Amino acid sequence: MTEQTPFSTLSINDDADQWLTAEGFAGREGMPSTARGARLRLEKLAEMHPELKRKRTGHKGFVYHISAAEMSLKTERSKKQDERADGDEQLNLWIQLFKTMKPSSREKMLKIVMEQVASELSSNTK
Repeated sequence: MTEQTPFSTLSINDDADQWLTAEGFAGREGMPSTARGARLRLEKLAEMHPELKRKRTGHKGFVYHISAAEMSLKTERSKKQDERADGDEQLNLWIQLFKTMKPSSREKMLKIVMEQVASELSSNTK
């Protein structure tokens, strides 16, 4: 079971007080003291969680959801690495399974998989 980030448990709405500029984050607990430092950290967090960032209405620049203040860049990076490792582990397991199959079983499995993919692709385009 994977851990959820504080952001994923929030229901983000359009309340103006929930969205701040980088200047609004500067000096808050856990954030750099300058607007430039806060912006850099917020941009890195937004790369991992694009939902944290949106275009400012009527102005240049961006605003960031207040939940970003609760996030640790180090923790978020660690979670992303864990997710990738889990995915790699599953892929390796499937590859090992495939290699141990007889050629006739491989062909049957590939046929089933290709039919499933084609079915999903055609249903997505409708």
